[in-house]
Amino acid sequence: MKLRQKKRADYLVDITPLVDVVFLMLIFFMVSTSFNLSSSLKLDLPTSRATAADQESKQVTIAINAKGKLYVQDEEVEDADLRKRILNVSKGDPSFRVVLRADADARHKRVVYVLDTLRELEMTKIGIATVAADDVETR
Repeated sequence: MKLRQKKRADYLVDITPLVDVVFLMLIFFMVSTSFNLSSSLKLDLPTSRATAADQESKQVTIAINAKGKLYVQDEEVEDADLRKRILNVSKGDPSFRVVLRADADARHKRVVYVLDTLRELEMTKIGIATVAADDVETR
């Protein structure tokens, strides 16, 4: 007795339309995404006529508001924890760039405290953030 074998049809799934849709979604999200590099802290920075330096990816941002509170990477820190927080962000690498954003009304004593802490950590690439003088005149 001869049994008939049913021939199986080979099914082929074409994923080309799926790849096209994913690619179009990727392009849409890349074009529609905006990157906000400004800090969330409201600071009144001092003015300067110098141009802004190129921003590096390896940097620590330290902010001092008008009341003298310290922020590292937009997170408030106490004076005792400032050194530890800077080391955590920079991973102990003194070649990290440090940007100091001090409010124009911040006490000079607070700025000197931060600069002394950075000197103790042997961090030499220190920049002080300012607002261009032209931007202040147009406000």
